[in-house]
Amino acid sequence: MHDARDFEIRIWYSAAEGDRCYIAQVVDWPGIMAHGETRESAAREIQIALEGAIELARNNGQSIPVPKLIAHQRI
Repeated sequence: MHDARDFEIRIWYSAAEGDRCYIAQVVDWPGIMAHGETRESAAREIQIALEGAIELARNNGQSIPVPKLIAHQRI
C-alpha cells in the first residue's frame, strides 16, 4: 500500500494576481493541490490534502494512483 511519502510533490511560487503564494501539487494525482505563504506551509498543506485523499479513496473503495517513483523502482 502506498502512503503520502511515496508521491512526488512539486512546489513553486506563483506571482500571478490573486495568488502570490507557494503552490504545491501532487505530480501523480492530478487535482490534489494546496498553497501557503511559505514553501514550508505549502508542503505541510499538501501533505494534509494528500493524506485526506488517500484515506477518502480507501474508505470509498477507489483506486489510488501508483506513484511513478515507486513504479520506476520496480523495474
